[in-house]
Amino acid sequence: MRPLISIVVPVYNMEKYLHKCVDSLLNQNYNQLEIILVNDGSTDHSAKICDEFAEKDSRIKVVHRTNGGLSEARNSGLSIFKGEYVTFVDSDDYVRADYVQTLLDLVLNYNVKIAVSQFKYVSNEHIEKDDNDNEKDFFLPTLEALENMFYQDYFDHNATAKLFHRSLFDSLKFPADLLYEDMFTTYKILLSSDSGVAVSNKKTYYYLIRTDSIEGAPFSTKKLNSMRFIVDDFENTKKQYPVLAKGINCRLLSFIFHLLVETKVKSSEEKELFLLAQKYRKEVLLDNKARKKARLAAFVSYFGTDVLRFFYRFGKSRN
Repeated sequence: MRPLISIVVPVYNMEKYLHKCVDSLLNQNYNQLEIILVNDGSTDHSAKICDEFAEKDSRIKVVHRTNGGLSEARNSGLSIFKGEYVTFVDSDDYVRADYVQTLLDLVLNYNVKIAVSQFKYVSNEHIEKDDNDNEKDFFLPTLEALENMFYQDYFDHNATAKLFHRSLFDSLKFPADLLYEDMFTTYKILLSSDSGVAVSNKKTYYYLIRTDSIEGAPFSTKKLNSMRFIVDDFENTKKQYPVLAKGINCRLLSFIFHLLVETKVKSSEEKELFLLAQKYRKEVLLDNKARKKARLAAFVSYFGTDVLRFFYRFGKSRN
């Protein structure tokens, strides 16, 4: 018997993108689906669109709630989902027709609780084409998978483009009132599973790059406070799992640099982030496992924040 797969989709003011997202889910070549659209207090026509989809297809459930943010929206979906496995799709993104089947094949073939596929980054003007790269998949033991995630090697911390067994959320939820919630949560999900991770190099998840997303939003106090919280959390994890320390240092430095270049020049926030970066940059610079870009950024930082900003302005990429 084919297992039921739940797809949790948080929705907040996404009327412009919602049809494409949900249509891509309805058109999956695996149809044993439960699609949970969580309307997180939208003020545009998103709520109406969600209800219209539910009227057309019985696989769709709609939850209407007051606005509480991405974490609370996902947690609302997790509180009612019925599937043996669950995956998360953001409502401005969309997926390939074999997204679910690819992930399910991985968990079944490798007998694991977590499966991962890859992103393809797209813009509104971009028309995607299927990649013709040689498709392959492989297994990673839990700690090796975590190390690879922290190094942003085979995959990153995003909750999307992954399939999780329902048991992994028995006692784990996404944190409320925290930005970058995936950084805080996904590695904990991996740690809670002793079965390892199955990975495919297929790009089945289309990640839409938007300037008005949280990632593209101006620097804020909430971003700074979230960063402080995550740094403290990762430091505690390093004490518990010393084998992961180098990978965590690399991920933290990249995260800190990403935020630093969003701050105002010569601001107290820039100073705080630069001082924090100095704590990690030497170890990352000397770490042969670190990405070339991370090591180069660590080296560039020795010339000061102005040079670092120049590096990120003209060298920033998703690679």
